[in-house]
Amino acid sequence: MTKKNRTWYVTLHPSNLTPIKDALVPQVRHPRSYTLDDVLQRVSHDKSIALEPENVRHAVGLFLRKVEEMLLEGSIVRLPIGRLTPTVNGIWGTSRRYDPDVRAQNQATVRYSVSPRLQRLMDEQILLQDTPGGTKFFIHTVKDNKSGSIGDRLTPGGIVFIYGQQLLMNGDLPERGVYLLRADTMDVACHLTPDTFALCTRGRIALQLPADLAPGQYRLKVVSQCSTSPKPLKKARAYLWPGVLTVQHENEE
Repeated sequence: MTKKNRTWYVTLHPSNLTPIKDALVPQVRHPRSYTLDDVLQRVSHDKSIALEPENVRHAVGLFLRKVEEMLLEGSIVRLPIGRLTPTVNGIWGTSRRYDPDVRAQNQATVRYSVSPRLQRLMDEQILLQDTPGGTKFFIHTVKDNKSGSIGDRLTPGGIVFIYGQQLLMNGDLPERGVYLLRADTMDVACHLTPDTFALCTRGRIALQLPADLAPGQYRLKVVSQCSTSPKPLKKARAYLWPGVLTVQHENEE
């Protein structure tokens, strides 16, 4: 089984809160936001699942409705990912408790606390700052389209999506493009030039990997002349994605 990616990328943003105004506050850069449909699609692609997708959807929908019912009756729901606790906020300890304006501030809500197991897994995450030196040029997600893997594996001959900022391949320097480097030696295994890309914008690159890409572990580097203005930089710059990508052929799984 392929090892799951345990890397989070953190960026720093100035705070707007008065007590700590302009202090740099860390925020996780989320690769994407998943809907229930996205989750169900991943579940249905799991080879260990013997149920039809529609049966999975029905079962999950029933589960979620039951959880809602339990929370609405005021009960605590303990799940493997954490505990959901019904609670309230607003103003309660006041002689004006029954004033409509006071009561309007009283709201029902649900507090979530992470389960011990999930917390242990989160403690193992590797936290990396993804915008060193304040640069706007970076990669935050590498997705292997065939396997659906994010930041973990590559499929020879498959399509890869690279997400980030300032990835546009404007300019004409020959060193522009996407490089795969052998993780142990950092030698260049292949250089994919912009003319071979299926898609290239400031925020996304889509390309096809060589079908004969050898199994092993790789680092990914992008070289670009893109800047914040329409005019390309005179000198290309490189961004080395901090993760390690594994290439293995289907018959090796």
